[in-house]
Order: sequence, then structure tokens, then C-alpha cells
Amino acid sequence: MVKTNVLVIGVKNFRGKDKMIDYFLLMPDGEKIYAFSIKYTDNTYNMCKGGVRINEILTKRTHDYGIMRLVKRMKFMLPYFKEEYNVA
Repeated sequence: MVKTNVLVIGVKNFRGKDKMIDYFLLMPDGEKIYAFSIKYTDNTYNMCKGGVRINEILTKRTHDYGIMRLVKRMKFMLPYFKEEYNVA
């Protein structure tokens, strides 16, 4: 779990062969850090386009494959974010 208010923002990226969503971490001081990209789905984009807290993503449970792919990637990347960007 993350104690600070770090938001995840999804931005459409339709350049190239595949439709993707680029995810950025919005730090409490306003800094925007690129996190990762995954394939585009409407549900994941609609959930993250306005910004959603990391804790809400980590505790999300649903039958939607796209959202669970986002949850899995976030859990995989969280140790790196904690070490590199001090997301505590």
C-alpha cells in the first residue's frame, strides 16, 4: 500500500501499430512521471483518465480482463516506483 496521494493518469497513445494507454504517476508536488504502457481498453481508460489513487488500483477486483491486467502490472512495478521515486 502507498501512504501518499499518488495518482495514476491514463493518456491515449494511438501512434504506431497498436492502440495503447500510457500511464503516468502524478506525484503530490505536481511532478508527472512516466510509468508504463498497456493495450487500450475502454474500461481502463475511463477509470484512469481523470486520475485514480494507486491504492484504489491495487485493491480493485473484477472480472474485466483489462482492469486486472492493469492491477497486475501495477503490483509488478510498485517496488520499482518505491525504490526509484520514493513512492511510500
